[in-house]
Amino acid sequence: MGDAGELTEPVLRPRPEPSQFTKDARWLVVIVALCILVQQPGSTWSTTFFHAGQEFDFRSSPALGTTLLTVAVAVGGFLVAVARRGASRFDEHTVMGLALAGVLGLTVVVWLLMPVQMTWVQWAVEHGQAHPFVLGNVVETTRYADSIG
Repeated sequence: MGDAGELTEPVLRPRPEPSQFTKDARWLVVIVALCILVQQPGSTWSTTFFHAGQEFDFRSSPALGTTLLTVAVAVGGFLVAVARRGASRFDEHTVMGLALAGVLGLTVVVWLLMPVQMTWVQWAVEHGQAHPFVLGNVVETTRYADSIG
């Protein structure tokens, strides 16, 4: 048979635990994906107003710009965090936290813009501004009294 010393060697070597930075990066990816999913219904709305014989219909769809901005903040934060590894001030964990705060902040802004935009278009239409300034993801349709039916 074999020596007793050979039997005490482990068959599989334990894998090292992932670093805290790796764990932070994984959580950032998960949270960015969740924030993008939460932003979609927050940027989707529609409303209709009648004023002076006209029907104004506003429809908002999810904005590609906010999705890309969210991803850009996350990627930028990750790249800065990689560059700041081991720094005495603003180390990688602080930078990843700031990137996460930026992503969450953008999601909150998307949800806060929904009632603001709806209120703005209502006010503008009621005050005679037929084409109010709105974000690029809002489509306006105007129907006149003879086509409303």
